[in-house]
Amino acid sequence: MSLAALPVELLEAIFEPLPPATLVALACTSADLYLTASRFLYRDLSISSYARNLTAVATLASQSHLALLVRSFTITLDDGEEHADDEYYSLLHQAVARMQELTSLEVHIDANSSWVLDALPLQTKPYSRLQHFASSFPLDTHTASFLLRTPSLQSLQLAPSSDYVTLVSSAIPLLTTYTGPPCLLAQLLPSRPVSSLHLSGDLSLDDIEHLAVASGAPIPALSGAGPEYGQTANGDTGVIAKIETLSTITSASPVAVIEALAKACPGLVCLRVITTCAFWETPDVAFYTQVASILSSLPSLSAFELSGMHWEFRPKSSPAADKTCTEKEWVSPPVTPRPIDVDLLEAQDRDFDFDEAFMEWAY
Repeated sequence: MSLAALPVELLEAIFEPLPPATLVALACTSADLYLTASRFLYRDLSISSYARNLTAVATLASQSHLALLVRSFTITLDDGEEHADDEYYSLLHQAVARMQELTSLEVHIDANSSWVLDALPLQTKPYSRLQHFASSFPLDTHTASFLLRTPSLQSLQLAPSSDYVTLVSSAIPLLTTYTGPPCLLAQLLPSRPVSSLHLSGDLSLDDIEHLAVASGAPIPALSGAGPEYGQTANGDTGVIAKIETLSTITSASPVAVIEALAKACPGLVCLRVITTCAFWETPDVAFYTQVASILSSLPSLSAFELSGMHWEFRPKSSPAADKTCTEKEWVSPPVTPRPIDVDLLEAQDRDFDFDEAFMEWAY
């Protein structure tokens, strides 16, 4: 029995684990095998000069039936590369426009070439299946127009820029993850169920105020009670935003930033803060005690990192019968020693000298 006579489902199960070179050979064997092999050859494409497959863009631009097979497409071109010119970008523009069945798109090219995202003349069909979009483009007119045609988008990555346009509130209504500059928070958070933020650039206290206002939460003051468990209503759309994961860089005082974030996003589960703040004195026990106290006010927090230091938590006390969760005590790596497990030491039958005691600190 020939391969071509097998059911399509069985053919796909056979073809799926095969390397590209074998799929190419099978596609050239017969017209019956061409379509099945092509589906796997073009399903996930990563284009770069390193991979030596830049000519695939021209193929996709000229053959719409192959472009429709692509589900995941990534292209990376460094400035100054031989192919990084308007002629090649014109082919990329046509290829992107024809890949209407994409679920993931990443375009890392010259930031001034965002026009490759523009629709072709008379093209009205949206990218209805696209869920992830990452690019080296800022939020300019071309990018904003593209986002209007991605109703199912859940993950977005944009480049920082001093100049950006306003995205209409009806665009990307399903957005849950945003990676990019904090200056766009004020317009991206309202009316969208964003839960994860990975912010590039310098996060200021003013940005955190915008984050709280855009989320519908009270502006975080440095004292006083915070909002209820981080569920913040966005305008009158009925959509609830609850920030659970947040990663950021800041040059402001880390204590002030962490406190403001705790009040703006009380539902945080994972928090990562990289600080470039210049400390005139080495942080002392009081500094870490302040941070630990703020972290204890976040009932759902389970992971925290401060400038590469991973903190741990332990139960502060035995949970009461009427409490749904145990209070946590956060342990700072440099200043809080872990209790020595005597039973473990005895079981290992070794002496506990100075070097080993040093390693028991939570570094």
